[in-house]
Amino acid sequence: MMIPIDKKAAERARAARRRLYSLFATPVGQQVLSELEERFETHLPVFQGKRGDYDPLDAMRRDAHREVFLVIRHQLELAERETTPSTNTEDHA
Repeated sequence: MMIPIDKKAAERARAARRRLYSLFATPVGQQVLSELEERFETHLPVFQGKRGDYDPLDAMRRDAHREVFLVIRHQLELAERETTPSTNTEDHA
C-alpha cells in the first residue's frame, strides 16, 4: 500500500534540512556540533553508575540530549543524499 505524500510537508522538511545543512556542513559548523556533543556528553551511555544505582532523571536528560544530536546528524545525512545525484527517487520527509 502506497502512503500518499504531502508534497508541501515534504518540501518544508527538505527546506529545513537545507537550512541545517547550510549551517552544520561547514567546517565551523562541524566543529560547533562536535563541541556541543562533547559538552552534552552524547558519546557516553545513558545510564551512568553501578547497576541499579543510577539517577533515572539524569538518564532521561542524557537520552534527550542524545536524541537532539541524532536528529541533527540524520537530517544532515538526508540533506547530503538530496544534494548528491543518484538513481534513488525515494522521498525522505
